[in-house]
Order: sequence, then structure tokens, then C-alpha cells
Amino acid sequence: MATIEVDGQDWTRKHDNPSSPRVPKAPRTLYPQSLEDLVEICSSRPANQRIRAAGSHWALSEAAVSDHIFVECNDPQNLHPAMGKTLYEVVPPCLNPDFVKALAQRVVPPFDTNHVGENQGLYPIHIETGKRVYQLYSELDHGDDDPKSLANLLKNNAEHPNASYLGPWAFHTLGGAGGQTVFGALTTGTHGGDFRMPPIADAVMALHLVADGGKHYWIEPESLTYLETSLTEDKSLRHLYGQSKYGGPSNFEIIRNDTVFNSVLMAAGRFGIVYSIVLGAVRQYSLHQERRLTTWQEIKSQVNDPSSRLYTHNDQQIPPALSNKFLQIAISLTAFNNFSMNLAGVTKRWNVPLSLIPGTLDEPAGRPERRGRVVAKFDPLINGPRFEFAGNSFAYSPDPAKPGLALPPNFLERACSNGNFIDGLIQEVIDEVRDFIDSNGTVIGTGILAVTAAGGGALLLSLLPALAIILAILLAFLSALRSSGQSRFGQVLNDVKGALLNNPDPIQRLAGILVWQMISFKVFSSQQENADFEAISYAVMDGHDYFDQSCNINVDSIEVFFDATDPMLIAYIDALLAFETTQELTLGKAFVGYISMRFMGRTRALIGPQQYPLTCAVEVAGLQDVDGVKELIDFAIALALDNNFKGILHWGQRNESLRTDIEERFGDSPTNPTGPLHEWRQALSLITHKGKLDGFSSSFTRQTGLEIV
Repeated sequence: MATIEVDGQDWTRKHDNPSSPRVPKAPRTLYPQSLEDLVEICSSRPANQRIRAAGSHWALSEAAVSDHIFVECNDPQNLHPAMGKTLYEVVPPCLNPDFVKALAQRVVPPFDTNHVGENQGLYPIHIETGKRVYQLYSELDHGDDDPKSLANLLKNNAEHPNASYLGPWAFHTLGGAGGQTVFGALTTGTHGGDFRMPPIADAVMALHLVADGGKHYWIEPESLTYLETSLTEDKSLRHLYGQSKYGGPSNFEIIRNDTVFNSVLMAAGRFGIVYSIVLGAVRQYSLHQERRLTTWQEIKSQVNDPSSRLYTHNDQQIPPALSNKFLQIAISLTAFNNFSMNLAGVTKRWNVPLSLIPGTLDEPAGRPERRGRVVAKFDPLINGPRFEFAGNSFAYSPDPAKPGLALPPNFLERACSNGNFIDGLIQEVIDEVRDFIDSNGTVIGTGILAVTAAGGGALLLSLLPALAIILAILLAFLSALRSSGQSRFGQVLNDVKGALLNNPDPIQRLAGILVWQMISFKVFSSQQENADFEAISYAVMDGHDYFDQSCNINVDSIEVFFDATDPMLIAYIDALLAFETTQELTLGKAFVGYISMRFMGRTRALIGPQQYPLTCAVEVAGLQDVDGVKELIDFAIALALDNNFKGILHWGQRNESLRTDIEERFGDSPTNPTGPLHEWRQALSLITHKGKLDGFSSSFTRQTGLEIV
């Protein structure tokens, strides 16, 4: 089949405003369907044109932006078939017999019962890199019963027949959303908050890379240390991939080298196009999630101490065997209580026994709502089975009255799916302010009480006349909102912010700040309220609302990685909070979004941002519609790149690092040619014409120093 080509179309990312694309029209966009297509694309590249491959366009960085030719492994518009097959030509036919024998002798339980953090089992699954995360976790959960699968080979093993591999299986960890392609997520450093574990990339067991010129490489680590054997055998691989349709035997090479593998693993697309990967899945498992609303000021002293209660304890008083393994801290940037406190939601997770829906024998909670049934055994658009709710559902929210069953979408989720969330919230604030005014200050609602400092009664009474003016402004605003049908969450909040914070009268401005804090308090509290539930792994880890048409559109974000034990991590957060207070008090601007801190282990990837035994990723995400979001994120980037902080920016988010920044953090400066970046560049030289501006060079890689000069 000839590669599909479209010329001159827009190229935007998921969070871009469609009316103002960040990049120009793509001169050429190619939609490959096979390894053969990729070899042809890379071998026939015009000498004056360069190539970049993209996944599902979820990244906010420029890493997938090409100088000339855009290669789409998964069409974000769903018009052309995805390169999303599960493959059975290597796993199992080309596996090392010693590896297969070792698997056959290891019986894993039908469901993970290990509760100390690391998940049980190992099942290699071979996939094309256009498969989305939610598609793969649904397939893994469904089990691998294809007649050609490794699971069936092990079931019928002559010496050790072993049916335990039929499934279900799971990712060892996930990020907070499943819409990315699997490889697009892992090659840029996507991670969860499982602080005992490395990021998703470290589950990769092998990669199949097509480099500039069309030569392709099967790349593995030197050995699988946990089984003391290689994954595959050479003869079978050469017979399969040395065929003439792939350029013949001389166009294919097998590399078993830790440095090369660890370089290609996270490379922001610089080495070429990774056609497929082998991922090591673990046995399916259930998680308990606990979330508690507190304040940043209450918990920040514990962040640098991995032995503190923040990491090790929870409100459930679970025994040591069921130890916490996940930590996320979400922080509201808008302060309250006389600008002295910031709300924070602390989320923890741990493995639990199989959480079943009552009345069922084997149906885990979360599966019906987040995966659902198979509606098509094979859908040619995604090149795999289509599941009812994979990428087509609200975030899972359990029903406390009916354990194991999900609630209908909550108020915030309904708001994000139809854009009317802010209407109800403003009405709540209006009612509370009206009650306060009508009672001459004697009826103080929970919102006013929450954001006002103790002993602030005199101040509140002095604001009564100004609050009456603010109330009239809010009523007029709400009426205009309802009549105009304006729906985008960020646009609405920007208009509210302007009405409340840009008043030239100092007393009315103070009243406006109070009401803005009330609105922010209510928004954040609704998102981070106390919660406890148990469900199947992906229903807990993938918290994305796939019906969101309002709250997360036109988003800007960065993510900065620190050593979690470094005091500069706390200084960084506090500096961002101080910047926001100044914005709101003196500039009439505000940040609508959040700071999120998640914790993870070190990666094996040489230029992966997880460089520390306990790494903390600080995500700063906001809605671009709001005046003040760009200002704070620009400040956050500048602060991260400051040599006093030396933060490492995520390859898949906004990344404005320069060559000198990357050399400083990963170690390969002209005066000190050592460190992981030096090894990475050596691997690049081996694969890509000595790394000198070959077909996969781009503006992004030249800016960040992912080149050899």
C-alpha cells in the first residue's frame, strides 16, 4: 500500500487554539501504514528536506515539529488509519528459547496480590508506536488470547504448560491521561507519581528504529538482568527483517548495547522513527486512591524527607504490607486567608486485593466504565479491537452508596463537557455575597469564611458598600454570559477576573480580590475534595475526562524535574506562589490552573528528566485564555533554567532549554566532555551520520543541543 500523503494542512496540537496554530501549514504530511512504508519514507527523503514523526499531538513542546516533512503515526483527526497494530511476528517466533523457557517456569497469579509496591509478572507485548495508551491498557486488560500470541505458546508449552499468561495484564505505571501514543508518551519522559518506580519508558524491552537513509535497527539492552538472557535470537530476527521489501539483509542491524538502547529510549525523535517497541506488561492489579484537602503551608516541610508521613502514611491506617507507593500534591496558586495560605490536594495510592463489583464473580470496579465491552474485534481505523469506553468516557468516579459502581459525571466533569460549570459556581458566590450584604454582615457563608483571615470581621464590614458594587457587576456578568452562550471555561474566567481585579478604586479592588479568592477556592475545592475509592489500575491512573470540551482546551504548561530532597524544590514552589500573589494584588492578572508535584524513581534513559533516585516533577498548567497565565509560566521557565535552581524541563512540554542548559544538566560541555549527554551523543553518532544535521534534525533539536557540532 502506498503511503498516504496530504499537502499544506494545518498542524496543531491537542491543547492549541485551532484559530491560531502555533506552527505553519505542514508542507507534506505522510501517514505510513507499515515498516515497509517507513523504510521507504526514510530512504527516499529529498536531500534538502528533513523529517519528524508525531504521535497523537498531545505534547506541548516543539519536539514533533518538522522542518519539512511531518510523519503521522496516529492521525489526531482520525481520518487515516493509525499505525497501531499489536504484532506477533517477533513475539513469540523470534524470542530467545531460554527466555521463553524462563517465562514458562514462572507461574503468575490470575490477578496481582503483591501489595508492597512493585507489581508482579512479566509479559512482553510487541506493538506499533501509533497505538494510544488507552487502547493498549484496554487490550492488555482484555487478555492476549490471539492464536499467535506468546500467551498461547506458553499455554501449550510441551515441558511446562502454563495458561497463567492469558491475562489480564497492565502497565506498571501510567501518567494522568491515556490519549498519547504509547511511544510518544514514554520517549518524552511521561510518568506517573509512583515514587518507588521509574517512568513508563523503563518498561521497554526492545525498540525497532528506522533511521535516516532507511536503515533499520532492532535495539535491545545487553541482557535482561532479571532473567539473565537476551530477549530475542539473531537468526530469526535476520530472517524476518532482512527481507528485500525492507531493503535486504544489509539494511538491517541488530544492536544489543545498553548505551544505544538507553539513548534511543528517550530521544525526542532525534534518532529516527521508532516503528515498534516491546513493552514488559505486569499482572493486572487494583489500586486504592486516597485524596485529602489540606494546605501547602501545612505539608511543605515534609516534601524533602522520603521517610516523612507524607510518603509513608495515610488516613486508612493500612498495615505495613499495604504501603503507599504514589504521591501527588496539587497546589492552588490563588492564596486565601490574607494571602497566607494555599489549598493543596494530596493524593496517595497503594495496591489492594482485587476490587470486585458486588454481585459479580470477576468484574473489577472501573472496568465497565473505563474500558467497557469489545464493540469491534478489529477496527481498521485504529488497527486493533475497539472498546466501548476506551478514550470515550468521563474520569472514573465511584458511587459511595453502591460500592464498585461509578457515579454519573460529577458537577465539574459535566461543566467541562458542556462549558457551563462557571455559571453555577458564580451563582453560588452571588448568593453568598448577597446574603452577607442583606444581613448587614451577620450572615457569613462558608466561602467568605474560608478565604478571610481570622479576625477579619472588621475588614469585611468595611467592604460592605464595595461588595454591593461587586455583586452588581457579577449579576450583570452572569446575565451577559447566559445570553451570549459563551462556553470556554478559560475565556469566561478571564472576563470574571478582569471585572474583579482591574478596578481602579482600591476598596472595590479589595472586595474584588476577596470574591476572586472565593471563586478560586470553590473551583479548587471541588477538584481536590476528600475522596477514597478502589478500582482497576487504569481506572485510577488515567484520570482524564475525554468529554472535556471546555476546561482543558487551549492549555499552556511546563514540567520541571528536581531532586525531591533538594531544598531548592520548595524554594521554586514558593517563588511561583509569591509571583501569583503579586499579579493579583498589583497587576490585575491571575493564573487559572494549578501546580502539581509528582514523584518517581530514576530512569535508565540517558537524557530522561528523571535523573535522581527520588525525582519530583513540578507541572505548572494554566488556561491560555486568562491574562496572567503566560506571565507566570514564562517566569516559571526562566526560574527553572536559572543556575541556582537547575531544573530539567520535560521534553514533551514547553521546553525552552538551550544547548548550554542541556549540557549543564546532562554533562557534555566543551570543557567537560563526560556524562550521560556525552554517551547519548556518541550513540547518535553511531546511528545517524555522526549526528551532523541529518534528516531528523529539527529546530527543536538544534536549539536544545540534541546534535553533534
